[in-house]
Amino acid sequence: MSKKELIKRYSLFLFSVLINGFGIAVITFANVGTTPISSSNYVLSLHCGLTLGQLTFIFNVLLIIAQYLLLNKQERKQQIYNIIMQVPITVPFCLAIDLGMFILRNFLPEEFAYPFHLALLITGTCVLAFGITLAVIADVSMVSGEYFVKIVAQKTNKEFGVIKTIFDVSLVILAVCLSLIFTGFTQIEGVREGTLIGALCVGPLVRVFLPRMKWISVYLIDKKDNKQTSEIQTHTFCNVITIAREYGCGGRVIGKMVAEKLGYEFYDTNLIELIAKESGLSKQTVSKNEGLDSALLYEMIMQDYSVPLNKSISSQDMLFVASAKVIRNIASKHNCVIVGRCADYILKDNPHCYNVFLFADIKKKLEFCLKQYKEAHDVALDKMSQFDKKRSEHYLHYTGKNIEDPHNYQMCIDVGNLGLDKSCELICSLAKSRFDAEKSK
Repeated sequence: MSKKELIKRYSLFLFSVLINGFGIAVITFANVGTTPISSSNYVLSLHCGLTLGQLTFIFNVLLIIAQYLLLNKQERKQQIYNIIMQVPITVPFCLAIDLGMFILRNFLPEEFAYPFHLALLITGTCVLAFGITLAVIADVSMVSGEYFVKIVAQKTNKEFGVIKTIFDVSLVILAVCLSLIFTGFTQIEGVREGTLIGALCVGPLVRVFLPRMKWISVYLIDKKDNKQTSEIQTHTFCNVITIAREYGCGGRVIGKMVAEKLGYEFYDTNLIELIAKESGLSKQTVSKNEGLDSALLYEMIMQDYSVPLNKSISSQDMLFVASAKVIRNIASKHNCVIVGRCADYILKDNPHCYNVFLFADIKKKLEFCLKQYKEAHDVALDKMSQFDKKRSEHYLHYTGKNIEDPHNYQMCIDVGNLGLDKSCELICSLAKSRFDAEKSK
C-alpha cells in the first residue's frame, strides 16, 4: 500500500470515527435509549458529573488495557500497533460525542413530542451505520469495543457475534443495575426501545450502505497501483464458466456436461475439500456452514459488520473469504466450470468469465427432482423452497445483489423448456464465442 493511499485511508477512518461519535450523540439525545455499548456510560454521566464523551474515553482506555493483558508476549508484539492506534482514535471519537451533545442541546428544544424522539433515533442510527460503513471501507483499524470483543473471541475460540452479543447484553444489564441504584429503584435510565432498535438495525443498514458505497474504494486506491494490479489479474485468469441455479434445474449435471464437452475442470462439491484446507476447518463444518441458516437474524444480531470480511472471524465470513481465495486460485490455473458459491461475483474482474443462471417452472423442477434425486413429492417441494431461499439470502448477504437479477449474468436459461442437452450445447457455443472474442482483442 502506497503512502498516499495510506493517508487517504486513515483520513477516511478519522472522518468515520467523528461520524460515529455524532451518531451516538444523536441516538442518545433522542432520549429513548442509547446504544448498548454506550448505555452504562450514559447512566454514569447522568449522576457522576462527567460527560458521556469523558466516560467513553475512560471506558475505551480500560478496554485497551484489557486487550493488552489478554494477549501473551508473542501476540502483544504482533498486535501492539493495532492496540496503540486505538488511543488516537478514541480521542476524536469521544470529542465528537460531546460536541454532538452540545450542538443538539443548543439547537433543539429540551422537550418535544414522541414522534420526534423516534425521528432522532432513526436519524442517529442511520448516521452511525454510515460511519461504520466508511470505517469498513477505510480498512485500517478498529474501535476499542470491537477490537476487545475480537480478542476475547479469539481467546475463547467462539464466534465474534456470540461474544459481541454477550458483551452488549452485559453492558445493558450493568446500565439497568446502575440506574436502579442511582434512582433508588424508581426508574431505568438509558435503556429503552431505542437500545433494541439500534442493536438490531445498525448491522443490516451497514449491509445496505456498503455495496452502494464501493465507489469510495476506487478513490482510495492509487490509480497507478490499481492499473498494474488489474493488468496482472487480466493476464493470469483462465476461461471460467460460472453456473448459478434454482434447485431442481440440474445445475450440477449441466455443469459437468459443459466441462466434459469443453475439456474444462469441473468444480462443485469437490470445492469443499479445498475450502476446508484454506480455512483450516473440517469438511463437515464447511459443508454445514456454506449458507446462512437465518440471514436476517444473523445480520441483525450475530454479524461482525464493523470490519471487512477478510478480518472477520465469524464462520460464515471466514468460509466466504476462503471460498473466494480457492475460486480465484482455481481460475488463475486452468479453464474450469464452477457451480454456485457466488463465483460470478468473486470473479467479477475476470474478463474471461461467462456467467450463467439456470431456472425453470416448479412443475419441471419437480419432475427433475423426482427422477434424478429419487425424492418424494413433498420432500422435493420442501427442498426447492428451502434451498432457493438459502442460496438467495447467501448471495444477497455477500454481494448485495438479487441472485435472480439477469444483469448478473451473460445468459439466463429456462432449462425446463430447453432440456439438459440443449442447455449444455447453448452454454458451450456462446461461452466459446465469448472467450474467442476476448482472445482476439
